[in-house]
Parts: sequence; structure tokens; C-alpha cells
Amino acid sequence: MAKIKVGVLSFSDGRQSVHEGLAPYIAEVEQQIRTALLKTGEIEFTGPVRVIAGNAQAKAYALEVKSELPDAVIFNVPVFAFPNFSVIAASVLKVPILVISNINGGLPGLGGLQAACNMIRQCGYHCEKVWGNMDDPDTVQHCMHFLRAAHAVTDMTGQTFGLIGGRSIGMGSGSAQTDAWQKVFGVDVDHMDQLEILRRAKLVPEEKVEHAFLWLSEHVKIAYDQAKLSEESLKQQIRCYYATKDICEEKGFAFVGVKCHYELSAYYCTQCLSAAFFNDPYDWDGPKEPMVYSCEADAEGGLTMQVMKELSALPVMFADFRYYAKENNLFYFCNCGAMSTWYGAQSNSPEENLKKVTLKPIIPKYAGKGCHVEYIAKGGRMTFGRITHTQGKFVFTVFTGTAKEMPESMLKETCEQWPHMYVEPDAPYEKIMEQYECNHIHGVAGDWVEEIRYFCELEGIEFRYVQ
Repeated sequence: MAKIKVGVLSFSDGRQSVHEGLAPYIAEVEQQIRTALLKTGEIEFTGPVRVIAGNAQAKAYALEVKSELPDAVIFNVPVFAFPNFSVIAASVLKVPILVISNINGGLPGLGGLQAACNMIRQCGYHCEKVWGNMDDPDTVQHCMHFLRAAHAVTDMTGQTFGLIGGRSIGMGSGSAQTDAWQKVFGVDVDHMDQLEILRRAKLVPEEKVEHAFLWLSEHVKIAYDQAKLSEESLKQQIRCYYATKDICEEKGFAFVGVKCHYELSAYYCTQCLSAAFFNDPYDWDGPKEPMVYSCEADAEGGLTMQVMKELSALPVMFADFRYYAKENNLFYFCNCGAMSTWYGAQSNSPEENLKKVTLKPIIPKYAGKGCHVEYIAKGGRMTFGRITHTQGKFVFTVFTGTAKEMPESMLKETCEQWPHMYVEPDAPYEKIMEQYECNHIHGVAGDWVEEIRYFCELEGIEFRYVQ
């Protein structure tokens, strides 16, 4: 995953005689910021140290930083810098801004922070305030929450979502508001027919298919029944994976949704294998960046997953709300095949994750052929959420919980062929059911609530935290 590209501008007093005395200290504090954030391993800084002490410098240095196309820019204000310098720079940059002042009672940095942010916000530009020293882990964490969100906002601008097949089984989430997506998120939507997957599948070289088939045969359990799931139907799913990948590369899709139900699942083969391995950080050809794939052509689901991936640099899971067990406060999340196999063990080793995976024949309801990708997800903390729109306004609803590993016998209560994640929610289940407005559920390992909150602030959409 690409690192977060960050520029830094430092600000000083506009009186030259005062500035000369402050400049070494300001540069020293900037270096502390750079050093602390570089240690996270997530940041790439651009440009040299620049201390602004005049209007012309504010514009010139901001243009210099802007030319490097940063995801965000940090304003270092450890003194009472003239706040109009910050406004000039913000007006030029037009990217997310993080204003930092360190704690030093000997200098009026806190006043400088308040004055700079006040003027920036008065003019309608967004900025985040941080008052703290960079040797404090909480200060670094505060910065990283915001910078990850800024990266997601900036990186998604100009991306294209590939919507292959259109609305599935009557769900409104299978269509995208193309003008609203462009206005709010800067994301384009391109449509294609599912027939193109089948056409290109015929063109996949047999040696590629055989390589993938042998790799799967070695690394996962395969429960052939020779009716739904045979060697040939599995190879056809592999061909569809390569065909969809080829479409995405040719069209420049950053993330994709595929209808599957029912034309493909009823008359050809399900796309479960594609959904699982697109979202994985590996496939039979080696390590790769996960590519968000939402099944049932769930456009807003794909958008949600792409945000979560951009924030976390992790695979994102996709499932359905299937059941809630009151007796043990447990949601059963499962879906026919779109959950990344990485959640099997959350390991950097594909072999460890795939030990838990069984390819099982698709359920009788689907008249086509192929496999579902079944496993029970590893336990651990999770952040769940969904972007929806109500009366023309986007809302990002979020809740947290803990995945629980359960015995295989639990699968008999729902669907033994499908991947499952069993989750104990932190919020009351009634609140989640009431406020979460979709049948599909998306989640990512860890706690990303603050990053999502900042993302919503930057994009100007409602953040709804269920707790």
C-alpha cells in the first residue's frame, strides 16, 4: 500500500527581527514532528523545511508543497505566528490541513494555534487542531487518525468504480448516484455488462488456469461433488477471476462490484472465488494489493469498503446480516462467498489463512455451478460500517464489536457452505438494527472509528456512531 504523502509548512512572526530569533526553534520543532511521524512507517514527507514569515512566502511555499501532490499538509505553529500567513497557504493548497502546536509555556504557541485555525475556518477551509508534544503517543495517534482520513479523501478523488451487471435481486444498493458520488467523493462510476466476463473468460490461457488450479488444490480443501463443484467448474471460476481482473486493468477500475445473481449464478457459475481473492492481499500469482470487490453489484457497499481499505491498508470483509442470537449476544454474519480469506487467520502467510478454508459446492438454490469459499473467521476486534444515502444525503453508520471463533457445528444453524463471522457487538443489537440501514455488512480488523469520523468531516457527510 502507498504511504501517506505529507507536506509540512512552518509559520513564524511577520516581524523580521522577531522571526530571526524564532526560526531555529521553529525548525527544531518541525524536525520533531517529522521524526515522530516517520517512525509510524506510514508517512512519506515531501519538500524541504520551509519557515514562512511573510505573505509572499506563504503563497510561494504553499505552491511549492502543492506541486508535490500531498495527501495532507501539516502547519507547524509553535509560536504566535501571524495567522493570515496560514490562511493564505490554506487557500492555495486546498487539501486537508493539520495544525500542530507543541506544549511550551515559554512561548505562545497555543494562541498561535487558535488564531491560525480560527481564520482558516472563518474562510471555509477545514483544519484539525493538535496541541501536544510529539514524544506523547496520544499526540502521534491523534495526528495519524487525521492523516489516514486525509489520505483516503485525497487518494479516492479521481478513482473509478466498475459496476458490472447492475442491480441484483431488487436491492436499491446496486445502483450508484453518479453525480452525487462525483460531487462528494470525487469518484466516477463506469458500467459494463456481465457478458464481458464470460467473453474474456474464454480467452484466458490454459497454463494460467492450470497454475491457479494446482495452487488451490495444494492450499485449500476442496469438497468436490462432481455435480455443482467439479474440476471443470472450479477452473471456470478461475477463468472468470482472470477475466474480471483483465477488465479492471484495462478500464482503470480502482474497485469493482459484480452482479452475479442471477444470470451468472443461475446459468453459468457463481463469482465467489473472485470475490474472495480480489479482496485478499494475495492470490495464486503471489502477493498483491487487495482490490475491493463487492458482490451483488453493491455500489455503496463497494464505496464503503474502498474507504475502509484506504484508511486501514487492510482487506475488508463483506457479508450479510443473517441472524442474531439473544442468548449469547451474537450476530451471525455470512454471505455466499465474498469474504476475504485473509480473515481466516489474519496472517501475512496465505497458507495460515487458507488452512481454514474449504471450497464447497454452491447451494441448490443457485442453478449454476462452482464453489462457495467457506471458513469461520478468526476472533478479534472489528470496526463495522456502511455508507448509505437517505433523501439525498450520505450517512456513514459505524459500530464496533469482537469477532468470536466458533465450532464448525455452528454452521448448521445457517448455511454450511458459506463463510461466517460471529460477532459480539459493543452496542445494543436493537440500536444497530434500527440505525444501520442495509442488509450487507462491511468490516475491517481493528479500531478505525476516529479515522472514519475524520473522513466524514472532510467529505461533509453525516457520521453516525452506534453505541
